[in-house]
Amino acid sequence: MIDNSDTFSSAATVQPDLAKIDQGLTAAIVNKSDVGILVLDSQGRISCWNQWLVDSSQVSASAALGNTIQQVFPNLKAKRLLQGIKDCLNHGMSSQLSHKFNPHVLPLYRSQMERDKDLKMAQLVMIKPVCASERYALVQIFDVSSAVARDYMLRARALEHRNQELHTRAILTSITDAVITTDSQGKIDYMNPMAQQLTGWPQDQGLTVPLEVVFKLIDSEGVDQSPSLRQTVKIGKNSEQLSELLLCNRDNESMEIDWSLAPIVDENVNNSGVVVVFRDVSAARKLANQVSWQASHDSLTGLNNRYSFDLKLKELLKDAKEHARKHTLLYMDLDQFKVVNDTCGHVAGDELLRQVSQLLSSHLKEEETLARLGGDEFGVLITDSSAQDSLFVANKIRHAISNFRFGWGEKSFSIGVSIGLAQIQADSASVEQLLSAADSACYAAKDNGRNQVHVYQAGSSEASSRQNEMQWFTIIQSALEDDRFRLYAQAIEPVGYSAESVYYEVLIRMVDKQGELIAPGAFIPAAERYGLMSAIDCWVIGNVFELIMAHSCQFLSSNLRLAINLSGSSLCGKDVLEFITRAVKRYNIPAGMITFEITETAAISNLSAANHFIRELKAAGCLFSLDDFGSGLSSFAYLKNLPVDCLKIDGAFVKDMVKDPIDRAMVESINQIGHVMKLKTIAEFVENDEILHCVNHIGVDFAQGYGIAKPVPLIEVIDSLQVARKQLTRFATVEV
Repeated sequence: MIDNSDTFSSAATVQPDLAKIDQGLTAAIVNKSDVGILVLDSQGRISCWNQWLVDSSQVSASAALGNTIQQVFPNLKAKRLLQGIKDCLNHGMSSQLSHKFNPHVLPLYRSQMERDKDLKMAQLVMIKPVCASERYALVQIFDVSSAVARDYMLRARALEHRNQELHTRAILTSITDAVITTDSQGKIDYMNPMAQQLTGWPQDQGLTVPLEVVFKLIDSEGVDQSPSLRQTVKIGKNSEQLSELLLCNRDNESMEIDWSLAPIVDENVNNSGVVVVFRDVSAARKLANQVSWQASHDSLTGLNNRYSFDLKLKELLKDAKEHARKHTLLYMDLDQFKVVNDTCGHVAGDELLRQVSQLLSSHLKEEETLARLGGDEFGVLITDSSAQDSLFVANKIRHAISNFRFGWGEKSFSIGVSIGLAQIQADSASVEQLLSAADSACYAAKDNGRNQVHVYQAGSSEASSRQNEMQWFTIIQSALEDDRFRLYAQAIEPVGYSAESVYYEVLIRMVDKQGELIAPGAFIPAAERYGLMSAIDCWVIGNVFELIMAHSCQFLSSNLRLAINLSGSSLCGKDVLEFITRAVKRYNIPAGMITFEITETAAISNLSAANHFIRELKAAGCLFSLDDFGSGLSSFAYLKNLPVDCLKIDGAFVKDMVKDPIDRAMVESINQIGHVMKLKTIAEFVENDEILHCVNHIGVDFAQGYGIAKPVPLIEVIDSLQVARKQLTRFATVEV
């Protein structure tokens, strides 16, 4: 049996009626209570102190009974509690002290650990009067720590959600995408500023409005897509981004948009609405379409470009192979276009190309593909057409261009067109082969007199010649990449009893992949036609300068000088001039050791560029020789404008001068003019003693040809200097 004698001072201190109940049972009930029970008599002395208070305060009942609260808790600062007790005892008033305003009324703790940490219990205190023989105050103390903690948690969570919502709203307000959210009924409950701007609906007017009213979608034909949108919202199904629909805003203006729709789900995975994200892509799509158009069209003429033409040609070749159909490729090159360009300038040339493009388009069917392939070259693809029918179309185009007159200012020009025709059929090898065949036929048309149509026939002489040149293009590139060129030298001797020294002309050879030597006559024409001469010139210059550096002792002791021929394309190229200038400085080439030879034709075709080129390199210590002099129509007129040091007489006059008095007279004239201008003269193609005797009689300074010496590897010439140590001035000429 529990001893409850310390809980009450007497049973009557709780309530006099308890006399009818066993005092021990009453004390047991009070002690088992889950709340603190404290009873004070009219003098404010404690007459009841239950076990809950003992555990929470660690003050025993015996220590509490008969004392006031201030005596039990000397440091108590609970004015409202004391006032409430006073009002209860004096006036019979009830009161309640909530945790919100009175968080820790009494120094009570839930556990020893919390006591050690001074974590006081959150309390709710209720004060009630109890009347018996005298008035008592019943004080009930409830532990509301769990409720307070839960309240704090809920408040914190609510605050967090609120902050997250504010953060999200701030983000949605600042982003450039438009965002609309709806409730589970499909009615709008939020629109960010961009959504308001694009739809034309302010948020205060758009809220609670059905989504399909504000976010009105139509297709490219103007058909309303609201039913589909309503169904999507209803089922809450994810919608992949669509690109073909338009947004029709409140002012009935449509715009292209990218948009997506997704469901909003709660913690129980129930749909609580949808979110729609969209943006205006009208400008982006317009730009994309423009970029796409530019990628497949020529910016000057508006025609298809080479890329789209090749794709179409590839399709036709595939069709020909799979269905045994025949199509036709026309490759066209304008005649006399360069005349217009050079006479009136590039602006006129561009206008000519535009007018020709319009003329060509007007003579072709819609299904026939017309493209500008580059420069003044055009291509046409004719589907399901025999060679005879296509030839008719080609001649129709040729006649139209022949009858066309281009006016620029007060000038009028007539032009023509050379057309190559190639059939696209099942046995055609590839797109590249077809283009090569048509290009070959086009150039054959030019070579045969221009302004005509040439049909490609496999095995024909013209086609074979052109195809051969095209094949050389890749061979030359491969030789440059693999360093498969070699330098040879041919001696050139002074004529008669001249005090001049022997020098050498160095010739270039190619080595094929089987190790065989290839003469320059086989690959130089293709290199000139396809723009590879500058690369070959730079290879020669670089390798000759490497030899000079590697054998500097032989070069300096023998005073060996080298001359390197330059092509017309190098003479007009700024990059080649810069390359040579840097190389002369890098290898420290002595002044006078290098002579560059340029052909008369190349020099007079661009006299201004040639003059600049020559003067720049002469300032760097290089000499210049004019090669093949006499081949031009106005050689003597231009000679005085070119600051060269030597004249090399065209071998076409030299080789027959013994038998042909006109050729002899030409050689005499060139030699005399050269000497008057204080230039050294050199005769090429001296193949026998008769020619040598003849040039000696005329007074030419140097002679060169197989009658003098045959070519040998340049390295052998250099090695011979080391062995012989001849005290002669060696002058080597590198000829491409």
